[in-house]
Amino acid sequence: MPKAKPAKLKVSAANAPMAAVNPAAAQAWMDITTECARFAMDRVQQDFAAQRAMMACTSPADLMRLQVEYCQTATKQYADQATRMVELMTAAMGQKNEDGTSPFSRKYDDIPL
Repeated sequence: MPKAKPAKLKVSAANAPMAAVNPAAAQAWMDITTECARFAMDRVQQDFAAQRAMMACTSPADLMRLQVEYCQTATKQYADQATRMVELMTAAMGQKNEDGTSPFSRKYDDIPL
């Protein structure tokens, strides 16, 4: 399945405070939640398809084969999703603001001279 492009940050009442303080963090948060929702929807659809296939089995051997395939596929997909989440979080930590600074850098100097 092709990866979806990150959506442009749409400021709503729920994410307006975060977007005002740190737009890069808000965008990263939106990207991560969008990816989690996409993965969950895909998995639910595949789970229902597996259930229908298992209910249509006519022998214990067919059922066992389908269960093994289901478990192997689900394990691989969850591992791939964990890798994608780590990549998204790593990318979020490396994002820069428009002024070229890290979104987590301090905007003031409070160190006495």
